Amino acid sequence: MDDTPKKILMFNHEFPPIGGGGGWVSYFLGKHFAAAGHDVHLITSQFRDCPKDEKVEGFHVHRVRALRKNPDVCAVHEMLTYTVSSSLYGLRFIKQFQPDIVQVFFGIPAGGGAYLLQKYRDVPYVVFLGGRDVPSRNPDPPYYRWLYLLLKPAIRAIWRNASAVVACSEGLRALARETDSNVQMDVIPDAVDLETFTPVQRNPHPEKVRVLTIGRLIPRKGFQFLIRALPQVLEKVSHNFEIEIVGDGPYHGELLKLAENLGVTSHIRFTGSVPYSELPQKYQQADLFILPSLAEGMPLVVLEAMGTGLPIVVSRVQGIDELVIDGVNGALFDPSDVDGLAHALVKLINAGEGRIEIGKASVERVKPYDWKNIADAYLSLYADILGKDNLQE
Repeated sequence: MDDTPKKILMFNHEFPPIGGGGGWVSYFLGKHFAAAGHDVHLITSQFRDCPKDEKVEGFHVHRVRALRKNPDVCAVHEMLTYTVSSSLYGLRFIKQFQPDIVQVFFGIPAGGGAYLLQKYRDVPYVVFLGGRDVPSRNPDPPYYRWLYLLLKPAIRAIWRNASAVVACSEGLRALARETDSNVQMDVIPDAVDLETFTPVQRNPHPEKVRVLTIGRLIPRKGFQFLIRALPQVLEKVSHNFEIEIVGDGPYHGELLKLAENLGVTSHIRFTGSVPYSELPQKYQQADLFILPSLAEGMPLVVLEAMGTGLPIVVSRVQGIDELVIDGVNGALFDPSDVDGLAHALVKLINAGEGRIEIGKASVERVKPYDWKNIADAYLSLYADILGKDNLQE
């Protein structure tokens, strides 16, 4: 790999404190790129009183005007404002920064600026595919089906003009190929900070089994299926348990109402959003992690839970089924399958000593997914691209 310092420009409409896992991917990659001696700048969305320009973990963050109201959810028209603002900012900023390569997180809405820089300044770019930026047959929300039809020409143009397109999982790459089978796509997974998310010694027979789940409170995360499964779970478990839901979003009221109607509120605790720095403690205090999503790319919360030694109960969707092996480090069920979810959750709640061993298997399986390894994979990809460009010159 060429270790010569590079100028790397990144585009992502989300970056902490706003957004979900995709924002943290750009945070950790930027941090490791900077630690390796590269000059890194990120163009992201302005939000409330966040500084317009700041240095974070050795790299520069530039926030551009975007009409975003909610830290957890970004509406389509709000994404569009970022596309316009970041593209205009990028065209101006390139005159002083002159990057060697551009990294895009999510082709839509972040790819517009990189596409223009490639067309007008011949700067190569790499597209990271994270999940919802890839058209799917049954999207959530359902109106995205029409949005994908409208955006497909732009999505294909952004992918086809990229020097590389990277999916964070094999399943996401397979889905992306349904949109454009002619584009060569690499797979570089997401990762976890294994120095922060570390395992702890757990009691196999606690007074109350603590089940943790983390995510935005939106239908796609599937928390409604978890709540609907609880009456079955209560009939079959041999241990007392509590489910803690960490996260916030527009679906909170619906979930709370559902829990009240089913009479299971005494077994659920809605914690709301917590600072990222407090998440390791949340995982370490738990006995079991569950994520009932309808669709994912490669969720960081599953990697983090594995790093802390938790057994994982998850839906069998792309990205997740590459991390969790049924009966080895967790249990899987089909998306939206309430009966299957209940069966898997009961199995792990009742597992006792077996739950500890399953958690140890999570620790072993997550070891290759360290952020430094993933950042090095991206840097190798950049070196290959720039090497080819130099040969073409």
